Amino acid sequence: MKLSDPSEGLSRTPLEQLLLQEESLGGYRQFWEEAAVTDSLHAIADQDTPDTFELSGKSDADRAWKVLPDSDAVVLEIGCGTGRVLQHLAGRYREVHGIDIAGEMVKQGEHRLAGLPNIHFHQGNGYDLEAFADESIDLVYSALVFQHMPKTFAYNYFRETRRVLRPDGLFLFQVPNLLDGHQFAQFNHFAQPWFVEHPYPMYFWTPAEVVQLLTRAGLSIEHLGEEMVVLARKTEVPGPVAQQLQHSLESGLGGMTSSGRIVELEGQVATFERRVPELELQVAELARQVDRFRSQPLIRVALAARRALRRRHP
Repeated sequence: MKLSDPSEGLSRTPLEQLLLQEESLGGYRQFWEEAAVTDSLHAIADQDTPDTFELSGKSDADRAWKVLPDSDAVVLEIGCGTGRVLQHLAGRYREVHGIDIAGEMVKQGEHRLAGLPNIHFHQGNGYDLEAFADESIDLVYSALVFQHMPKTFAYNYFRETRRVLRPDGLFLFQVPNLLDGHQFAQFNHFAQPWFVEHPYPMYFWTPAEVVQLLTRAGLSIEHLGEEMVVLARKTEVPGPVAQQLQHSLESGLGGMTSSGRIVELEGQVATFERRVPELELQVAELARQVDRFRSQPLIRVALAARRALRRRHP
């Protein structure tokens, strides 16, 4: 493709006219401030209408509740926008926090959800979670937000997530999978000449990158699905799924070239865990058989004779 070639599939919306001026924290903050002023609804959920926007966050909140059904929990959403998901989390959890790089998003969110007293908005700097104390959060959640920042920024959010999570706390997020055909089509869309002249902050991930960065941040992966919905836990000892994924990555087996391999590994771990009780019963039965065998008089005599021979002939 030549720079002079026409770009296809453009929406021609005001949001598409925005451009990332520079790849610094200030540049990203400026972009999202302008996006919030221009059209905050479609900057957050580009397929929504004003009516569907109010409901579209419910499925994301359902997903969070499924992994942590604890009404006394404290939850933090990274990249909360104007509270599309927060409003559905508020009725389930005791305390809900949202952080966003754009002050205009925070301002609109506080106005929208002023009637929900357990929601707390914070303007962040796009790099860390400084507003939150160590081990103060039970669940950190983020839906398709890390795709809008360089992976160096996202990695630091992973490290910060580990810091603010309580022991055994959970981290649930999603990023676009470059190895998926549909997501690659979106990647290809952003490779067109228009986006060279109008840079848009959009970054695609591979499963191997997710495994590497989460592991290096000290988080243990418990699930990584085809759609790159990731569940990780703050724990001192990595779980079996995390260990197998990291082993595949480090051994160069090529297992991380497809997210289907990740699902296969998870299935193998689950199969093994299901067989553990059966194997324990088999071991116990073998131990009983050995005990019965050794209790027979002739066997006891034979074993005693064998020990005597060993003492004579070391």
